Amino acid sequence: MKKIIKFITCILSSIVLIAQPAFATIPDDDILDMFNINGIYYYNPSGSDDLCGSTATKLSGDSIEEKMWNFYIDEGFTDAQVAGILGNGMAESGLEPTRAGNSSYFGLYQWGLGRKVQLVEKIEAAGLGKYTQPEYWGAGASKNIPADDLDKILLIELDFSIHENDWDWQTEVRKQTTPEAAAEAFLAIFERAVNGDSPILYYTPYIGLYYQATDKRRNFAKELYEKYSGKGSTKSVSGTENGKNLTIIGDSITVGSTSALLKQFPELEEKNIEAKSGRRWDEAIEVVKNMTDIKDNVVFALGANSPSLTAKDIEDAIKAIGEDKNITFVTDWSTKNDYKSNNDLFFEYAKKNSNIVVADWASIISKNTSLLGDGYIHVNAEGAKEFAKVIYDAVNGNVNSNGCSVGGEFAELVKAYAWPDWHDGPYIERMPEYANAVTQSISEGRYVGGSINGVPGIDCGGFVTILTQNSGLEPNYNDTKGNTDTQEAWVKDHNWTLLNSSPTTAVDTSILQAGDIAFSSGHTFIYVGEIPGFNSTIASASYSFSQGRAPMAGLEDPIFGNGVIVRWYRKPEFSSKNGTNYKQNVQNLTAGD
Repeated sequence: MKKIIKFITCILSSIVLIAQPAFATIPDDDILDMFNINGIYYYNPSGSDDLCGSTATKLSGDSIEEKMWNFYIDEGFTDAQVAGILGNGMAESGLEPTRAGNSSYFGLYQWGLGRKVQLVEKIEAAGLGKYTQPEYWGAGASKNIPADDLDKILLIELDFSIHENDWDWQTEVRKQTTPEAAAEAFLAIFERAVNGDSPILYYTPYIGLYYQATDKRRNFAKELYEKYSGKGSTKSVSGTENGKNLTIIGDSITVGSTSALLKQFPELEEKNIEAKSGRRWDEAIEVVKNMTDIKDNVVFALGANSPSLTAKDIEDAIKAIGEDKNITFVTDWSTKNDYKSNNDLFFEYAKKNSNIVVADWASIISKNTSLLGDGYIHVNAEGAKEFAKVIYDAVNGNVNSNGCSVGGEFAELVKAYAWPDWHDGPYIERMPEYANAVTQSISEGRYVGGSINGVPGIDCGGFVTILTQNSGLEPNYNDTKGNTDTQEAWVKDHNWTLLNSSPTTAVDTSILQAGDIAFSSGHTFIYVGEIPGFNSTIASASYSFSQGRAPMAGLEDPIFGNGVIVRWYRKPEFSSKNGTNYKQNVQNLTAGD
C-alpha cells in the first residue's frame, strides 16, 4: 500500500469545502497537521481569489474623472466614498495615469517603490511600457496618448488599486458616510500617510495625526461629490461585447454569417461588417486603408482566398489597421486547401503582440464539417452561428486591457482540454479534444501521466505537460517524461523563473500570468488567466484512484497546497523581472504625496 501511495503523485484523497476565504497568512501548525493527517488538499473555494482585474472590461464615461467615478461605483462604493477616493487622486496626480514627479513615484495615486514596480510590470505586460517613460510624466501628458491606450493604462491602474491587498483599505473606506471622511480614510490606509507597521492600527477619522494635505483632499472630494453624485453608472456593457466598437473585415464566409454576427453582437452595425466573396488578403488591406471609421477592435476574417500568406502580409495588415487597435485574426480551413502556414503565422503574431488574438475557426470546423453548407468552405445556418460565436469569444476574451486576459492557442486549448467548471472526484470523463490529445501524445511517445480505470491522462502532470507542449508555450516541456517532482526539476534545469522570493515564501498572486506553473507536494497545476466561459483562473487535473479528476477549472489555493507553500515558475522569456515578495518589499512604505 505504501508503494501505491508513493506512486501517486497527484493524489487528492479527500476534499473539504471551506466556507471562509483563503488564508491571508500561513495557517497555524494544528491546521496544517490536520491537513496532512487527513490527506486533505487545501484549496480556495472561490477558485480565483479575485486575483486578476475588475469585473469591468471597458471604461464608461467621456473623461478620466467620469471613467474613474463609474469604475468605483461599479465596484460597489457609494458616491461619498468614491468622491473621497478621487479626491486623493486629484491631490496625488491631478488624475493623470502616467504622472510622475520623479523616477520614484508613478500613476494616479503615485505608487512608490515596490508598489510602483508591480504596477509598471503590469503596464509593460500589456505592451504599454513606453508610456511609463519620462516624456509622459508631466501634467497634461495624457493628451498625447492615444485614447485606446490611455483607457488600457487607466483600467490597469484602477484594477491595481482594487486588487493590491497589502492592507484592506476598502473595508475602512466603505464604512465612511461623507466625502471628507472617505478621503481621510483612503489617505491613511491606501496612501499610508502615517508611520508604523500598519496604518490601519493608527487610523481614527479626525483624531490624532494631522494627515498630509488633508484639507486639499477633503475639498477635492467635496467638489467631486457635488459634480457627480447620483450620476454613476451601473455595470455598463462594453463596446466590444455588444459590437458597438467593432469592425469586421471578411470574405464569403463572413458574408454568409452576417445575420449571425448581427445577432451575436446586438449593437454591431451592418455597415461595420465589410465583407465580399472572393476577397484576397491584399485586397482587404486596400479596403482598410480607405476606411474612414475603423473601430478600436478589428476582426480580420480573411486568408481563405490567400493560402500562402507571409510574415510581410501579416505586418502589412497590422500597419493598415493600426498598431493601436485590438486585432483578431480568424484561422482558415477548408476541405480542399491546407492553411497551416497561414494559421501558424496568426498564432505567432498573437504570441508576440498583446493587442492581437486568434479566433480559431479552423479548430471548430475541422472537427464538425456538418456545419458546412457546401461540404467545402461555406457555412450553413448552424455553421454561421458557430463562426459568429468563435469571433465573439475571441474578441471578448482577449482585449488584454488589464494585463490578465490571455489569447491565442493557449486559451483555446484550455477551453478544449479542461471542463469549464469544477467537478467533485472521482470524475474521469475527459473533454473529447483532450482525449484525442492524450491518444496522440501516447502515439508520439510523449508523457501523459497516469491512467484511472484504463482512462489515460487523468493526471495533474500529464495535463500540464500536454497543454504546455501543444499550446506552444514550451514544446519541449518535460521532455524527460517525468512526474510532478521531475517536472519541477525540469523547469529549474531550464532556468524558469521562480516567482516566489524563495521556495518557502508565499507568492505575490498579483504577478501571476497565464502559463505560470505551480508545484506543491506532488501536485502541479497551471495559471490560465481570465478566459470567458472558464470559471477559474487555474486549470488542473488529479491522479487518484478514489478522487481522480480529468482536467477542469481548478480550485487550488495559489498560495498553499497540502499544507506547504505553492512554488510558481515562469518560462524565462516571459519574465521581465524576477518574482518578488511584494508584501516584504513595500511594508512601512508610503505611496508618496
